[in-house]
Amino acid sequence: MRVAQSPFLIPALMVAYVGMAVTIPSLRADLLSVDAKGYAVLYEGTGGHNLQITNVQVNGNIGVGGTGVVQDNGPSVIAGGLDFSAANTGQFHDNNGSNVGPFTVNYNVAAVTKALTFVNDLNADWGSQAGTGVSINGNSTIDASNGMLDTIIVDGQSETAEVFNVTSFSLGNGQTVTINDAAGNNVVFNFPSSLGNINFQGDVVLNGLTADQLLWNMVGVGKHFDINNNASSFGSGLSSPAAQGIFLNPNGEMSSVNANIIGRFFGGDSQDMQIVSGTTLITPPTGGGGGGGGGSVPEPSSVVLLSTAVVAFAVSRGKKLSPGRKIVNSI
Repeated sequence: MRVAQSPFLIPALMVAYVGMAVTIPSLRADLLSVDAKGYAVLYEGTGGHNLQITNVQVNGNIGVGGTGVVQDNGPSVIAGGLDFSAANTGQFHDNNGSNVGPFTVNYNVAAVTKALTFVNDLNADWGSQAGTGVSINGNSTIDASNGMLDTIIVDGQSETAEVFNVTSFSLGNGQTVTINDAAGNNVVFNFPSSLGNINFQGDVVLNGLTADQLLWNMVGVGKHFDINNNASSFGSGLSSPAAQGIFLNPNGEMSSVNANIIGRFFGGDSQDMQIVSGTTLITPPTGGGGGGGGGSVPEPSSVVLLSTAVVAFAVSRGKKLSPGRKIVNSI
């Protein structure tokens, strides 16, 4: 599996990531387990369906469960590893010589199964909680303290969050939902199945919480969760408007088309998942353990070191990121 690598794409993505240390507040207790935090994308992969990747940048690892297949049609940048829970049956298809990454392709990875188990339980457990009704239509400002404060146990992990049940939702391109959270609590928005499919076309501004403290949770089975905030017009990266949070739909289809996302993209069920058409997905920085843990966002110097390491890895594979071979591991 050879890969022709651009000398510009990974450095640009990593430089954008450096800004995160300045713009995101201190990380408090969040909603994810350690295994789930290891991934920017988790695809259920049920029934041998496809994760389709085309013309995207993903800063983080991708985990694929079940018998899922990855079609990387490119040109794409995956600044992380690609992990499959299953053994190697040739399910990774690197279909574009201009693709950069993934840095490693790994099989029989137990952490993928653990992470998927956790996020499925996260979806069900928070989805069953009562919450304050909220309507999100166009530009909206929400005070987290108006949610219904609740504490639950997810796979042995204690989590506390302000819970909202979305009663109507319409967020178009250029529109913004602002979430203010003076207490620094987690915030959960449940989309009941009665709302039907969700088309998330706008952006999210967070004051007082991080993307890993915000869950957009699709409740029910067979509904679509689509993100398209028109990144080609409004820009991509940390300095541009972005959809922020953990986007979770384990029991239905998910797609990200021409989107700028700071957060996680988890789900897909037994249908194809699409991350295509100019999407940029930036993983929030981690600090401390999941759930009841906490910690701090990496200092700028730490993020610079990460950026340097990633670029050095790419450069080490040939001058000016010339074609190299991916590392394939079977655990």
